[in-house]
Amino acid sequence: MTAEFAKEYFDIAKGVCEKAGSRLTDTRQHMLEVLLEVDKPLSAYEITEEYNQLIEPKIKTMSVYRILDFLESVHLVHRLQSINKYVLCNHSLGACHHHPPLYLICKSCQHIEEVELADEVISTLTRQAKSVGFSSVGSQVELYSLCTKCKSTIN
Repeated sequence: MTAEFAKEYFDIAKGVCEKAGSRLTDTRQHMLEVLLEVDKPLSAYEITEEYNQLIEPKIKTMSVYRILDFLESVHLVHRLQSINKYVLCNHSLGACHHHPPLYLICKSCQHIEEVELADEVISTLTRQAKSVGFSSVGSQVELYSLCTKCKSTIN
């Protein structure tokens, strides 16, 4: 991560927090720095461990959960439900469109790609849910697959 990219990212994150009526506190920013630096999905416990190796004063896991809840509520991070880990929102620099995202999760190395679902796909899924008596209350799609790197190692 370049210093220029980090500055731009944190300026946008600050604006997102202010728009939500809150602030990007030092601790919240440090949490985002950990996720930016590591660049892979992490559990709250893993985030706590990384944070405490890099930043003083140390933080407790309960505080990490509270901060992650806030960052998720303003769409700066996403929780991957199937593996209970957190990643930065790829759309933060361009403002998350709030469409249900598709996460491609490599089953081998856990590399993550966030892809925006096409409106037609969302419409089809919504129609199918309605046809069996369900209504969407917010969601995301997680698809296990193999990334190009891992796929090439098994061929």
